[in-house]
Amino acid sequence: MGRNPATLLILLMIVVCLLVTQFYSPYSTSYKAVSPAKTVEWKYILYWTQMFGRPDFNLGLGSDIFRGCPVSNCYATDNKSYLPVDRFDAILFHGVEYSIKLHGRPKVRSQHQYYVYSSQESPLNTLQFPNLTDFYNWTMTYRLDSDIVRPYGFYEKTKADYDPPSIEELQRRPFKIAWMVSNCETLSLRKVLYEKLNRHIKVDVYGHCGNITCLKQNSEKCYRFLEENYKFYLSFENSICKDYVTEKMYNILQKNLVPIVYGGADYEKNTPPHSVIDVKKFKTVKELAEYINFLDKNPEEYLKYFEWKNRFIVRTSNERTLCSLCSKLNEPIKHKSYASIFKWWNIEETCQYGSTLPKILYT
Repeated sequence: MGRNPATLLILLMIVVCLLVTQFYSPYSTSYKAVSPAKTVEWKYILYWTQMFGRPDFNLGLGSDIFRGCPVSNCYATDNKSYLPVDRFDAILFHGVEYSIKLHGRPKVRSQHQYYVYSSQESPLNTLQFPNLTDFYNWTMTYRLDSDIVRPYGFYEKTKADYDPPSIEELQRRPFKIAWMVSNCETLSLRKVLYEKLNRHIKVDVYGHCGNITCLKQNSEKCYRFLEENYKFYLSFENSICKDYVTEKMYNILQKNLVPIVYGGADYEKNTPPHSVIDVKKFKTVKELAEYINFLDKNPEEYLKYFEWKNRFIVRTSNERTLCSLCSKLNEPIKHKSYASIFKWWNIEETCQYGSTLPKILYT
């Protein structure tokens, strides 16, 4: 049976209206079909050497190590056969150990690659291998002017429900100062400083340089023991160099102990407010000892060194370093290189030793 022409016309008009509505709507903010997002391009990182026996530079392997980063499309490996060597976006070399004779060098190099000089040691503890002119593009060290800063620790703001030690608990701690140390003779002459301080206040020395044992593999147990029996800890660095502050301080800041610090860093930048006792702030060792004794006898003043824990937290993870590395690899390529990495890593300009050491040593 045939349809009424008027009915067919009405149906045709309805179809046209529907088609128009499909492609244009006054309530739409866009009139173009949105293309699907392109797949993010992965950035590949190769550890060319080990770092003191660790193939992963103590940073980790794979992509999961970048999972918490704002930019996380990075993958790290120590497998030189994972890709053709010129396809890696960054290649890390442990500057303290890297030797072309021992480790070789990439046979080909592309314009998009970054060669990274990585070191956690101070310049005073870095072997001076033959200089490589314009070999490195980036630096990754503890120094704050590195292309990628890799600190031993850092602090950040937080809202913490911190419960400080009570005055009664402090009064039960029988000893004052502890020091765990295995490297006795150093260019910072920290042993000399300890010996001078020990003339005024007894310092208990654990490890190879003392006569008290606390096994390294039981470090957490050792720290708990120190928290229960001491009030202060000597966080003395083996080198007095620019920005060089290590786990010797950050590990203690995570405990209920007050670090007495001796190093080349600007501790006002590297530590929470009123959290450490900086040796270099005192004119003489005797003056330092008098202040420690004052805090020991005045628990209210001593406890002020823990007030920061309600507002800040100290971390020792590599998260910031990994996120910074991955983020920089996603920035537009900028060609730069270090004509001399040792000029940047300059001992004379960045470290103190011998007669240039802090004056308190000679009081």
